[in-house]
Amino acid sequence: MAIKDKKEERIDARLTAEAKQQIDQAAALQGRSTSDFMVQAALKEASQVIEQQRIIRLTIEESLVLAELMTGESKVNEASVAAMRRHREIIGS
Repeated sequence: MAIKDKKEERIDARLTAEAKQQIDQAAALQGRSTSDFMVQAALKEASQVIEQQRIIRLTIEESLVLAELMTGESKVNEASVAAMRRHREIIGS
């Protein structure tokens, strides 16, 4: 029988007795081990942090400026031409 998700990594944490008691109680209420409860809680928080960092938040004014830049007439200048040349050299198209 093959083991799919072999758990080889370990994280140690120091916490107060009160914090441990609260975590133990919450884990018990869900019928899970303290370790499983902590791993799942940490993974949930990690996912939220990662997702928050992927989202770009703009004010209304910033959104309007961005919309104008995206829909307005494009202006070609030396810097944009040089950037397009570099892009073609790297991408090859």
